[in-house]
Amino acid sequence: MSDTVEETACGGEFEEEFDAFYARTYPWLAARAVMVSGNRQNAEDAVQEAYIEAMRRWPEVRAYASPEAWVTTTMRRKLSKDGRRWWFRWKPVEMAETTVPAAPTATVEETAEALAALRALGTLPPRQRQVVVMHSLEGMSYRAISAELGISVGSVGSNLNKARARLSLMLDVSPELGRPTERLLTRTPEDPLTAALYGAAEWLSDGFRGDARNGFRSDVRNGFRSDAARNGGPDGMRERR
Repeated sequence: MSDTVEETACGGEFEEEFDAFYARTYPWLAARAVMVSGNRQNAEDAVQEAYIEAMRRWPEVRAYASPEAWVTTTMRRKLSKDGRRWWFRWKPVEMAETTVPAAPTATVEETAEALAALRALGTLPPRQRQVVVMHSLEGMSYRAISAELGISVGSVGSNLNKARARLSLMLDVSPELGRPTERLLTRTPEDPLTAALYGAAEWLSDGFRGDARNGFRSDVRNGFRSDAARNGGPDGMRERR
């Protein structure tokens, strides 16, 4: 890639295009990151690094069939890599309204249901949390999850079953369809547990949408510039690929 193209990725047409992509995808990506990690700071760090990488390679990433899928995978890999440092010290986490961005337009009942789902997720071991979010919220197959996490298909199924069993018990949902929790959603999943998780994700997304308007994008840009400076500018960054 020429220096001209590399520099254009940070300005002009490509910059505007990246800004639109960021505004559209950030809230949902940040919500999923929180639900996987159980920690807002870890989630935001992983999301920021994923977008910095996407900005650095935007002329390439924008040409993919799904740039959002590429950023999502980058975010998950970052969380998995960092997670190995704390998985062995894992303990249940308490997800409270004060630790996540609350949806400004949500009703009291919607907020209570979303926080209940987040708290239930926080009781799951990290691997179970990963698998249930990847399968239920992102629609990934057992085989795709197996390939990304480096575990067997059987292990994916086992972790998913354990996660669903615990979440169903804690959230008092049955396998029957048509539970009232579906009213929180803009689309209707096939089972009430997925409905509850989608409701929590959409509640988080609404909160993060406000953050996106309040300057997080500038943090991505500042991180991009720092990354470029540490690696000797565009030439140094190209050498890392």
